[in-house]
Amino acid sequence: MAIDEIREQQVAPMEPAGNTGHGIKFMVIFLVLAALAVGEFYTVNKMSSIRDEQVNQQNQLRKDMTAQIQDQVLARLTAMEHQNTQQLEAVKTEIDQGTKRMGSQGGELKRARAMVTQLQDQQHQQDVELKQQLAEKADQKQLGALTEDVSSTKTDLDTTKKVVSTLAADLGMARSDLGTLIARNHDDIEYLRKLGDRDYYEFKLAKNSPAHVAGVGLDLRKTNVKRYRFNVAITADDMQVEKKDRTVNEPVFFYVNGSKKPYELVVNSVQSAEVKGYISTPKGATEVAARSEGTR
Repeated sequence: MAIDEIREQQVAPMEPAGNTGHGIKFMVIFLVLAALAVGEFYTVNKMSSIRDEQVNQQNQLRKDMTAQIQDQVLARLTAMEHQNTQQLEAVKTEIDQGTKRMGSQGGELKRARAMVTQLQDQQHQQDVELKQQLAEKADQKQLGALTEDVSSTKTDLDTTKKVVSTLAADLGMARSDLGTLIARNHDDIEYLRKLGDRDYYEFKLAKNSPAHVAGVGLDLRKTNVKRYRFNVAITADDMQVEKKDRTVNEPVFFYVNGSKKPYELVVNSVQSAEVKGYISTPKGATEVAARSEGTR
């Protein structure tokens, strides 16, 4: 065997060392890129899920707020409708009584009654339309506009109250110097109660029998049946003041601690040993006075 042949058999071909290193690098890069891609995919899905959850929460919150606003508007509307109905019924009652008193001469009162009936029908139709709009409008912006409509209705209601008061004056109820309507009997007092401007407390007061009415002490001292006059002592805030020589249906004003507006005492009937009348107070004043007493 030749020497050249032996050498040829012993020499084996070898892979270049650089090729193996490059393959490992490519594999590592591929794995890193794959991991980044998976992480980005997970992150995108997570953000999308969080965004969807936030949108759902916002929608639910908007629905809850809308429902709350709807309930508030409906409550306001119902309260105003009830108040308006009471006032219009009071006007109709007073007009009917005036018509009976005046008989055939009550033509103006009959026309006034027709006007009030028409106003009642219009108010009822407006209430129905507002409630229908409230049921249909779920958007908060639209509810805001509807709230303005309700506020406008409240303004119309206040205007109606002024008209009612004017009608009452025309039907024979006098006004005091402070602008309050003076009731002459129980029916007038009921009428004024329905107007809702003040609170009214009726009383019968006998001589030598002091009484408390609306948190105020009353003591009848003297009566003059022929001249329809009386003397009465009023006790408020631990202070007693005697009002002398007062006449029937003459308002007596006095102030009670905690009230910025005056109380009003009116006697409608004078007997030899008894008077009948009422005390009117600012709306809710007796509750305020009771709380003040409780804190002492």
